[in-house]
Amino acid sequence: MVSAISTDESYNIKPPSSADGVMPPAYDVKGERSLPEAAIGQFERDGVICLRNVIDEQTIDLLRAEADDAVANPSEDARFVRTTGNDAIFYYEFNLWRRHPELRKVLRESPIADLGAALMRSNGVALHYTNTFVKDAGASDKPTPWHEDASYHRMMGRNALAMFLAYDHMPAETTLKYKQGSHLKDDPIYMASTFLKGEEYGEWMEDHVPMPPQAELDARFRTIYWEVDPGDVLVFTQRTLHAGPPNTLLRRRHATSFNLIGDGIRYDGRPGPVDAPGGLDPKLEHGAIPISDAYPVLRGKLS
Repeated sequence: MVSAISTDESYNIKPPSSADGVMPPAYDVKGERSLPEAAIGQFERDGVICLRNVIDEQTIDLLRAEADDAVANPSEDARFVRTTGNDAIFYYEFNLWRRHPELRKVLRESPIADLGAALMRSNGVALHYTNTFVKDAGASDKPTPWHEDASYHRMMGRNALAMFLAYDHMPAETTLKYKQGSHLKDDPIYMASTFLKGEEYGEWMEDHVPMPPQAELDARFRTIYWEVDPGDVLVFTQRTLHAGPPNTLLRRRHATSFNLIGDGIRYDGRPGPVDAPGGLDPKLEHGAIPISDAYPVLRGKLS
């Protein structure tokens, strides 16, 4: 176990500019469950891709209502990022699918799992967890810092990804930002900041290392992003560096990340911290295929 260091600069997310150039293409799936080889290849190179029109508008309206209800009636596991002098909140909560029927239906029946399987070239797909995010209008001082999801996870291997389903329009100023190709780095997993500046994690896994300075990461990896509309999905691997700007819009921003695992993933059962409640399953042995009540299979069979 190693102690973390403060990474305040990871909260600094540069605004978009004309110098950013042309972004990689997005793919309109129109609710279908398969992807062209070009999209899969792009995902493997960049570590992130934008899929358009994955979920229909009516379903998104129901999901948005569930998210607002969750903020108003949070469980004990809900987390609220609050700052002095600004009442606008940044809320997130894991595994709302267990108590929200529409989110559970999307998880089980929508193209989400099928598209994840295609991008991982996997015969099976299981759920690691879902995470629902709500940033209030005016949450202008609550960014999601630069990090890789593997920092908080306990899954070993490359076939782990997040499918970030947007419930609202997110322009270039507020959409997620990614470091193109950063999933291919040979670096050990980076220590990451909490979502509240000034409250850093005290302990990390022994093989995690401090995140390099942002200037170094900027020099190594291009920052890419896409504007998204309700029903669009941003898909990225657990090793892809990414960040979420604060919400400077005049309305709430809602989204859910469906974190999926595929063939080749193994469970990391070593002692140490984990972010998501229930993120460790003591019934699984270290190195096991992560199939359990905590990680339900959605499609096929993991190998």
